[in-house]
Amino acid sequence: MKLRIALTVLALVAVSAQFAGAHPHHVHTAGTEHGLAAGFFHPLLGFDHLLAMFAVGLLAAQLGGRALWALPAAFLGLMIVGGALGMAGVGLPAMEIGIALSVVVLGVALLVGRKYPLVAAALIIGCFGLMHGHAHGVELPALTSPLLYSCGFLAATATLHLAGLGLGLWLMHGQRLTTVLRASGAAISAVGIILLARAL
Repeated sequence: MKLRIALTVLALVAVSAQFAGAHPHHVHTAGTEHGLAAGFFHPLLGFDHLLAMFAVGLLAAQLGGRALWALPAAFLGLMIVGGALGMAGVGLPAMEIGIALSVVVLGVALLVGRKYPLVAAALIIGCFGLMHGHAHGVELPALTSPLLYSCGFLAATATLHLAGLGLGLWLMHGQRLTTVLRASGAAISAVGIILLARAL
C-alpha cells in the first residue's frame, strides 16, 4: 500500500512538473479571451492557481470544523481585494514568488497534517488569496468587463475550493486515505518548489 502511494505521488510530481510554467504567460483557449469565460479559465489554466486553490479545500477538510468554511472564505475575500488592487494598477512586490511560495506552504501544511490554529491559518490563507487575486487583476485582458471577469475567476476559485474540500472530506474518512491526503501535500509542495525556482 505504501509503495503504491509513493509511486502515485512520484507520478503526479513528474506529470505536474511538465505543466508547471511561469505564471504570467497564461494561454487562453479560443473564445475565452473576454468577460466571464476569461475570468473563469484564468485559474484553471494557471497551474499555480489551480494547485493552491485546490489545496485550500484539502487543508480545510484536514482541519475540519469551522475551517471548512473559514479558509475558503478568507481566500475568496482577500482575493477580491487583491483583484481590485491589480485592476487599479497598484503594484505589490514579489507577487510571482509569493504565489509559488503559497503552493509550497499549502503542500507542506497538508504533508505535516497538524491541527493548525484557525485564526493563524485563515490569516495566512487570506494573504495567499490577496496575492492570487492581484495576479488575476493585473492580467485582466483588454476590452474585458472587469465585473464579468471577476465573477468568472471567483466562480472558478470557489469550484476548486469545493472540489478540494469534497475530496479531502472523503479522504479523511479512513486512516489509509488520510495517508493519501498527506502524500498529496508532498506532491503539491514538490511542484511548488519547481514553480518557486522558476520565479526566482
